[in-house]
Amino acid sequence: MRHELRKGLGLLTGLVVLSTPAFISAQVKSSTAQSPDRAALSEKIVRYLRERFGVPETVKLTVGAFKNSFDPNLFDVTVTVDDGKEKKEQKLLISKDGRHLIVGEVYSLSSDPTDAAMRAISTRDQPAQGPPEAPVTIVEYADLECPMCARLHEFLESDLLGKYANKVRIVFKEFPLVAIHDWAQRAAVASQCAYQINPGAFVAYRSLVFRNQSSINATNSRDMLLNLAAQVGIDSLKLTVCLDSQASRPRVEEDIREGKQIGVVSTPTCFVNGRMIVGMPGPETFYRAVEEALHARQ
Repeated sequence: MRHELRKGLGLLTGLVVLSTPAFISAQVKSSTAQSPDRAALSEKIVRYLRERFGVPETVKLTVGAFKNSFDPNLFDVTVTVDDGKEKKEQKLLISKDGRHLIVGEVYSLSSDPTDAAMRAISTRDQPAQGPPEAPVTIVEYADLECPMCARLHEFLESDLLGKYANKVRIVFKEFPLVAIHDWAQRAAVASQCAYQINPGAFVAYRSLVFRNQSSINATNSRDMLLNLAAQVGIDSLKLTVCLDSQASRPRVEEDIREGKQIGVVSTPTCFVNGRMIVGMPGPETFYRAVEEALHARQ
């Protein structure tokens, strides 16, 4: 089933119509006055997606609310794909006459992607390292079970911050890849719990989790996460209550939603004053991005 789900999702996300608003409008502007019933249109969308992309009946497809889009002739709709083990979302554009469906994202070429990313990223009440007034902000979306994320975190903390002193601030975001990592979600929740309980110990805790990745697994992750927190002075009882109740999960889910909105699909992904850097291409790439950001601020 997972294979069938991925196959269907791959087709859904692989079809992208690159169109200007004028082109789209020309394609769908006929008979928008006869807008179909929303419930009937939702059923029509689900039926079409199943037949067109081979999504089996065992996979649940849920059509979200119909929202006004950038074009007056189109609805913006999100379809949730759920196989009982994981959920994925796919954005669609639906013509208001119910006759056309567009799969994928529509991007505006008139806006600067770095500015758009910075506007979309929230830095208020977020775990961070470095002075708030720093001219360069690096926003890191990471998975605590991801080995490359661990290497990047060590580089940022021990090398880049040392090199640029008070010129750089790092904001940490959770982006657990639950489809491939079995304790990443729990670690993300624990990480955000730690921030809410003891913000001053957050970076030390995050670093300790990264350094102990090889010793953590799905079976022992709860105990390990609690023990590591105690080592950096985080109240064990408070963390236990927060972790077991998943009180910080909304913060994790908001990080994921935000990351997806600006194009994050893998970890680590960083934004240096809005400029995206995927993976860990090497120290020079980060140094160059920081230098360019500093130069732009002069």
